[in-house]
Amino acid sequence: MHALGEGPNKVTCVLAADLESRQAAQIPVQFGGSSCYHDLMNSMCQRRPLRSFGFLVSLLALSATTVSCSLFDRRSPTKGQSQAAAASPILKDVPFDARANKDAPLRKRLMVLPVINLSGPVSERVAASARESFLRQLRRTDDFVVIANSDFPKDINAFIKGDHFDLEGMAKVASAMGVSGILETTIVEIKTRQLGDEVGLMRQVRAKMIAKIRMRMVNARNGSVILDETRETEAEESTTRVATRSSQDRSLENDPVLLEATLSRAFAGVIPRIAQSLEKLSWEGRVAMVKGDRIFLNAGRISGLQIGDVLRVSEDGEDVYDPETGAFIGRVPGRLKGTIEIISYFGKDGAVAIVHSGSGFRENDLVELY
Repeated sequence: MHALGEGPNKVTCVLAADLESRQAAQIPVQFGGSSCYHDLMNSMCQRRPLRSFGFLVSLLALSATTVSCSLFDRRSPTKGQSQAAAASPILKDVPFDARANKDAPLRKRLMVLPVINLSGPVSERVAASARESFLRQLRRTDDFVVIANSDFPKDINAFIKGDHFDLEGMAKVASAMGVSGILETTIVEIKTRQLGDEVGLMRQVRAKMIAKIRMRMVNARNGSVILDETRETEAEESTTRVATRSSQDRSLENDPVLLEATLSRAFAGVIPRIAQSLEKLSWEGRVAMVKGDRIFLNAGRISGLQIGDVLRVSEDGEDVYDPETGAFIGRVPGRLKGTIEIISYFGKDGAVAIVHSGSGFRENDLVELY
């Protein structure tokens, strides 16, 4: 075995089964500026014949370990470095394209409020669990960006008025967050009917549950109602009763398994209507900050913006209402200021852009795909 130096931070170990044949495999090891294992390699990679198979195995293990020196800096981090490492995000494999193709629509932001329960049998835990199931199904469609209620800058409970939320009042705040729609879900009524019964200590009881729910959604830009639908959904489920009398089966309406299954199915059934209602709205974002030649937007990769996308920037338009009925007619576009081009991302769902044309860009300016 021979040790041949190839630069200050490189060492090549030549492993030869037959020294005279000189047929060897070369394994370059890059230390990347680190001296880890350098002294140990020098002591092992000397000009002496290979004495044992165990020595060869040890050297191979050392070489594999030493390769990792080029990937990680093994120096002890400072206190500041430790804190930065703890706060760094977890890297995940994501597709290069932010959306399926150039013509694919951008994802609109949707805010789903806590479930309003007007039905006695449904506990807060069951309602919250059904809502989480609903949110998972919404995310699977890849059509929406579901905004966490904790991101809302004000107390959501302050907008509760009787048995509903003040969606129009919330829209004024949500619009500045780039939210397109605010969805309110209400459990109106729950009915249960037993379908069959078994005899024995452990009995399988089959029941049908009917859930009546109401979905109400407003356009966050102006507070106008774009969806108001009440529907009933049936679900048949079985539940196990242990050492109970059939007279106690009336409590089936309180069974969490039946309730969650029925509510999840009811919520899932309205997802297509939510998508259809949001399709009528055009996508828009906002300028969050202007700093030098960089323009920061409140929408990014998650929303579907791709590096290289060109967006037009304009002043905020004005809503027009019918003078007699007060009904919302539409929004008059604001003055066009110019165009910008996406060059990178920042934060959870933000994008950085540079000026493509025009000038005079300000915070809260409207941005739309060009």
